[in-house]
Amino acid sequence: MDFSSDEEMRKIPELAEEFFACVLYDEAPLFVGDEATIWDVSMATPEELLKRCSEYYGTSVSLDDLKQPLWRLLPQLSARRKRTEGGAEQ
Repeated sequence: MDFSSDEEMRKIPELAEEFFACVLYDEAPLFVGDEATIWDVSMATPEELLKRCSEYYGTSVSLDDLKQPLWRLLPQLSARRKRTEGGAEQ
């Protein structure tokens, strides 16, 4: 069995760990390659995933967002949360 590279995912271990613990808390993927999207690691419905991501990161999340590879999506969600938190403090 061949696996895709996980070079990009290995660059964001803290973001990935946080995501799996707080958003996909009821699922535990064994391997997440660079090509993996949320649909590759979760059995939840699109509605449930949108709700979980939006609630946890405190920002709106679209289906188009979730189509991205996780190594791209997770830093974006984290940055959006920081912008939202920073704006709330002003």
